Amino acid sequence: MFSLAAYVLVAFLANKNVWVHGFAHSLQASGGNDTGEEVWFLAQTPWNILHGVNPFANVWLNYPVGLNLMDNTTMPLLGILGAPVTLLFGPIATLNVMVVLGFSASAMAFFVMARRFTDWWLAAFVGGLLYGFCPFAVAEGVAHLFLIFNVVPPLIILVVHRFVSSDDRSPWLYGIALGGCYLAQFYISTEAFASLVIVSCIALVIGGALLFRRLDIDLAKMAKMMAVGIVVAVLGVGYGAWVALEGPHHINGPAQSAVAIAGISSDPAGLIVPTVNQHFTFNEASLGDSYVAQRDANWHIVVDATLENGTYVGVPMLLVLIAGVVLLRRNRFAVFTALMAAAAMVLSMGSHLHVDGYRTVVRLPFIVLAHLPLLSSGSAARYVLYFWLFAALLFALTIDRIRAIAWPDSRFRSTAVCLAVAVVALLPLVPAWPYPSSPAAVPSFFTGSARTLPVGTNVVVFPSSNPGDSSAMIWQAMSDMTFRMPGGYAVFANVPDGKASFDPAPSLLQSAMSSCVAGIPPKLAPTVTRSVLRGWDARYVVVVPGTAGAPCATALFDGALGPHHTEGGVSVWATHAGG
Repeated sequence: MFSLAAYVLVAFLANKNVWVHGFAHSLQASGGNDTGEEVWFLAQTPWNILHGVNPFANVWLNYPVGLNLMDNTTMPLLGILGAPVTLLFGPIATLNVMVVLGFSASAMAFFVMARRFTDWWLAAFVGGLLYGFCPFAVAEGVAHLFLIFNVVPPLIILVVHRFVSSDDRSPWLYGIALGGCYLAQFYISTEAFASLVIVSCIALVIGGALLFRRLDIDLAKMAKMMAVGIVVAVLGVGYGAWVALEGPHHINGPAQSAVAIAGISSDPAGLIVPTVNQHFTFNEASLGDSYVAQRDANWHIVVDATLENGTYVGVPMLLVLIAGVVLLRRNRFAVFTALMAAAAMVLSMGSHLHVDGYRTVVRLPFIVLAHLPLLSSGSAARYVLYFWLFAALLFALTIDRIRAIAWPDSRFRSTAVCLAVAVVALLPLVPAWPYPSSPAAVPSFFTGSARTLPVGTNVVVFPSSNPGDSSAMIWQAMSDMTFRMPGGYAVFANVPDGKASFDPAPSLLQSAMSSCVAGIPPKLAPTVTRSVLRGWDARYVVVVPGTAGAPCATALFDGALGPHHTEGGVSVWATHAGG
């Protein structure tokens, strides 16, 4: 219980500000539009299930075209897990609670797994700290909940190890457990599921070469267990996978272009250069941040991708891990962890090696994945998660070994040495927490009158959600998802080719509203505005005062629909679209 309490306490520090200022109405301010998108995803899954709406593909966003939620980072399992919080306190609170749960549960899952391999609980505990709060999780925690909820990988190691460690384990039960782990990962993140399958295949090859020949394993039972796991996983992901690939509103081709994500890969120099995500930057954060970045076709930096930069290991931790390999070189499992960590790091470096920001002609294994249809839009840098999984396990094994050989006749001295090594190794990785936060400005209309609308009412909200602003998605989520709306910030299928786009379905009215946001009065005839609204079957139009372009939008809709009325801090027009 101490370990769990400690992990939860550390996780609270990540979002300390939102808990101080109100976890139900404060959000991280550094996550940009992704934060609003995450709130919407957490809200829509339980609401859709309770109201008989397909949680994988619907028209609640980007109306009337809709969107395929399985082509997005929907994380339906987390939406279901957080449903009690959503129903009681709202989806903003759910996101804040799940951030704490994501960090702490990942660390605790690792701790439980690592206790199978260590004699000393504190070795497993510091390993859990390293895994649950590693630089990758800290970076992704800015805006990507689905990438900090990393409970599944340690549980897979735990299930497999428990099965091979005893002759009386049922391949049926353990196969179901194994398949359930992969199933859970699929419904947390389809991208993480894909990378987990790739890493599992690599582990099977390396583990088979190093371990299985040395262990007394019933290969027939092992094969049966794996077969049961595959069947469970395939049956469980079947419908969700079909929706993603062939279902309503699905995209054709990759979700992101190869050029856009080529720079989202690890740089070896980043192993020893900190980023803005670390507390101790040694004035090198700007350099470290640049090692993982969105780049153009000429490899020029477009923008630093700090929330994808989880490569920093630090010199002390790197030395401890190297020392661990030396100390444990006769331990085949330790060698396995070291090789898996190295393999994951190489995968995270992308298709071509780049060092200190300069791209070389050296091709790396990820180039194969980059050309596979279902894997081509995955970010290489995200494979660094598995580096941290195996590095943390090697770290725990190393601390455990040091305790056994340093002053074996003095428990106090050996413990002191181990604690000193752990502190020195972990100190450079201390996160730059807490994340900045700010109040989520939600007009009372959305938590009041909007909740009384008939379910499925079509409402046009200004400013409309788009790649530049996802506020309307937060407002819709806080209205209990009662209404549908055009616009949105997600991955949509363009009409008619189905190519992926972050822009919602275009229309003359959407363009006019975008012009208002840009400060350019649109030249849209009132008759055209009314025609578009009728095509959307929009019953209401809502403009939120104080937002960019609100006076322009108010004039646009006043001219087309007549004078507005004010309600709950917003301007409202009833369109009478139904006749």
